[in-house]
Amino acid sequence: MSAATYEEFEATQRREDYPPPQELLSALKKLVTDSSTPIEKIAKEAAAPWINNTTEEYPDFSLLWRTLLEAINAFQDHNDKFVDFVLALTKLPDGDGVFKDLPEFDQHFTEFALAMQDFRNDELNREARRQGQVNEHAFMAKLSSRGHGQNCLPIDELVRSGFVFRSTCEFAPWEKVNFPDIDDFFDEGDDEEEWREYRDRELELHSIKILNIKVPAAYHWLKHEGDRIYRLQGPMNGEYEWQNEALQVKWTGEQGYSKERFAFWRERFEWMTKVTALEHSTQRLAKECAELMQAIEEKQQ
Repeated sequence: MSAATYEEFEATQRREDYPPPQELLSALKKLVTDSSTPIEKIAKEAAAPWINNTTEEYPDFSLLWRTLLEAINAFQDHNDKFVDFVLALTKLPDGDGVFKDLPEFDQHFTEFALAMQDFRNDELNREARRQGQVNEHAFMAKLSSRGHGQNCLPIDELVRSGFVFRSTCEFAPWEKVNFPDIDDFFDEGDDEEEWREYRDRELELHSIKILNIKVPAAYHWLKHEGDRIYRLQGPMNGEYEWQNEALQVKWTGEQGYSKERFAFWRERFEWMTKVTALEHSTQRLAKECAELMQAIEEKQQ
C-alpha cells in the first residue's frame, strides 16, 4: 500500500477487518513523525498488547508483523527506523522475554514479503507496490547486517540473499517462448482482441524489464551484506533441479554458494549495464553492483 501521510496509513489500517491495536498505531506514529521519542519507548508501547496478554498461552503475533510490513512498504524514508524498531523489540525487558526470539516474524516475512516479481501495468498502485517490494529487501538486508554479531538476532536473514541473486542474475524467463498456462486461457470462439490484451499483460511479467524491479533489491543486499555473501559456502535455500528449465537458469555450475558463482553474478550485472530495454537508472545501479562486487573480490582474495 501507499500512504502520503501517516494519517492516511492509520485510516487504512483502521478499516481492516482486524485492525491493529491502538498502542501499535500510536507507537508507529511516533516512529514515523516524532524523532524525539526514544526507540525503546516506542517498542515498549507497540509490544504492550502482546506482553500484557495473559489469556493466551501462544498469542498471535501476525497482526503486529502485518502492520509493520505495510508501514515498511508505505514509508521508504523511514526504513532505518523500522530496523531500529525490530532490534529494540528483541531487547525489551518484559520479564518473560516475549519478543526475544521475534515470534512468527520469520514465517510472516517468508509468506507475505520479499518477493522478486513485477506487477501488470493495469494494476492499482503499481509503482507504489514496486517500491514497497524494494523497501522490504532494503529493510531485511539492513536488519541482517545489524542483527548478527553483538545484536545477535534469533535468525540470520542472510540466507534469503541467495534467492535474490539467483532471481536477478540467473533466471531468464524472457528467453522462454512457450507458456502453456497463457495459451490454455484461449478457447476457440473467444474474442481475439481480448485474448491479445490478456496475453500481452501476462507476458509483461516475463519480460526482461522485470530486472528494473530485481536489480534495486539485489543492490541493497550487496550494499549491506556483500562481504558476508561473498564468504558464504554450502547449500543455498530453495535451489532445485526443476528450476533450471522452468526458469531458464543461466548458471550451469555446481549448486550452493561459491566464489565462482559470486563472480558469475558480477558478470551478469556487467551485462545488464548494456541491456537497452532497461531503465538508465537500472543500468547505473547494475554498474554499481558490479563495482561493489569487484571491490569485495579484490579485498578478500
